[in-house]
Amino acid sequence: MLLLNGSVVFQRKHRPPMRLGITPLIDIVFLLLIFFMLTSRFIAHEGLEVDLPRTEKPHELKAAETHLIVLLEEGRILYLGQVVSLNRFRRFVDAMTRETLSAPFEIRSSRLASVQTLVSVLELLREVGASRVRIGTVYEPSEIEEGGGQPAEKTR
Repeated sequence: MLLLNGSVVFQRKHRPPMRLGITPLIDIVFLLLIFFMLTSRFIAHEGLEVDLPRTEKPHELKAAETHLIVLLEEGRILYLGQVVSLNRFRRFVDAMTRETLSAPFEIRSSRLASVQTLVSVLELLREVGASRVRIGTVYEPSEIEEGGGQPAEKTR
């Protein structure tokens, strides 16, 4: 404090400039990150619930030159008597001629089959130019006909 002409003048003390440390900020960011990770709930995508059709009365479709494709569980496909993957089925379809592709395709599906497999097969057939595609259902092994004791196939 100085006196100048009867007035009081305060002298400022020179303090070093305040520095904000980055370490406490990083600590706070990590604490917030841990807090939100522990309190948030991660929900796995469960997909859509699809009610697959059932037929009331089985009837047979004429199988004249129909390519039968049966979709099984776990993405497997039964085609030409062989259980194949989607990639192998793609190779079969790519090797078909235009005449073969003009014949009707019938897709039968187990209730345990993935809807994604059905969509993939339909997309593949559309890409190669197959225009006549029918979709049917297959009895599950637990649904046995009274007469023969064998699972019966039905289409809709």
